[in-house]
Amino acid sequence: MAAHAWYPLLLEPHLRPTPWGGQRLAEHLHKPLAAQPVGESWEAFDDSTVANGPHAGTRLQDLLRHSVRDVLGEGATGTAPFPLLFKFLDAQQDLSVQVHPDDAHAQALEGYPYGKTEAWYILHAEPGARIVHGFRAGVDEAAVRAALAEHVFADLLAFVPVQRGDVVFVPAGTVHAVLKGIVLAEIQQQSDITYRFYDWNRMDDSGRPRALHVEKALRVTNFSALETHTVRPLSICSEAYDRDWLVACRYFAWERLNVRACTPELPLDKFQLLSVIAGAAEVAYGDRYSHSLSARHGQTVLLPARLQSYRLRPAQQPCVLLKAYVPALRADVVAPLRAAGHPDASIQQLGGADVAHNDVLPIIHSTSA
Repeated sequence: MAAHAWYPLLLEPHLRPTPWGGQRLAEHLHKPLAAQPVGESWEAFDDSTVANGPHAGTRLQDLLRHSVRDVLGEGATGTAPFPLLFKFLDAQQDLSVQVHPDDAHAQALEGYPYGKTEAWYILHAEPGARIVHGFRAGVDEAAVRAALAEHVFADLLAFVPVQRGDVVFVPAGTVHAVLKGIVLAEIQQQSDITYRFYDWNRMDDSGRPRALHVEKALRVTNFSALETHTVRPLSICSEAYDRDWLVACRYFAWERLNVRACTPELPLDKFQLLSVIAGAAEVAYGDRYSHSLSARHGQTVLLPARLQSYRLRPAQQPCVLLKAYVPALRADVVAPLRAAGHPDASIQQLGGADVAHNDVLPIIHSTSA
């Protein structure tokens, strides 16, 4: 397909009812009201449907089947699925305490090629809101088994207060839970394999305890205690917009864009996901940027790699977007932040507090003077 035939793809949200959800995705992100509590809005994933233009009604996986390099970029293979899942989440009640496998464990335990590393951006947090992020220091497998048998599992967990704007990186193997009173955005690998440790003694619709997956959860868990639980964004500011790096790993990089005026040309050599979390934006593209797509608060747009470049304009202030993509960590993260004067120690923390599973750290070490 010719370059001029490609355009920003507005994606239809897929609302998912859950027992712990509510209606705050409608309140905070303008999602449709539903008869049932809605816990998640899947904004971009392999089965997403395009909502605009000539590809309207086409599923993303079908588009990739025919035009994978045009959409994802030149490095994509002919059988590549869409590599990310982006969602909004509303926790009116506590979610289960759970853990996800890494790629190797997903292959060994489920015969599936991908595990699940994820990150959260807190959009709304009620006073006193908390998350679970890892175990307390000194917890091991034996302690977990004993605590589960004695019904004191919650005593082992690291409870972390959160507020609006906090960024949390959750690599595969990290025990975690989103607790009540939180609305967040989540970027993750496209896998959704979940092993539940504990579900607060909650019952399912038939009155039975919800299924747990303790043995698999123990097998994939990283018991290392985390010294820090939130990531400090790093910024490069210009007159037109601020670019804040939130997290970075081999699977995704995530940025926050605060757009005040029309940006300069923004190059595009791989797909990007843009999601408007405040105000509204116009995405200008095509010859002399003469075409544009309007995206309002709560909408998500996939920018195909074949566009090659675009510009952003604020349509309503404040105009804030989240941008996700699969990075070349050296070129897309380390190099620009170093050039802006950020020290290596600050750049490193974008990859999380667990140095054994930090993808940014080896890049820094291999390129240090």
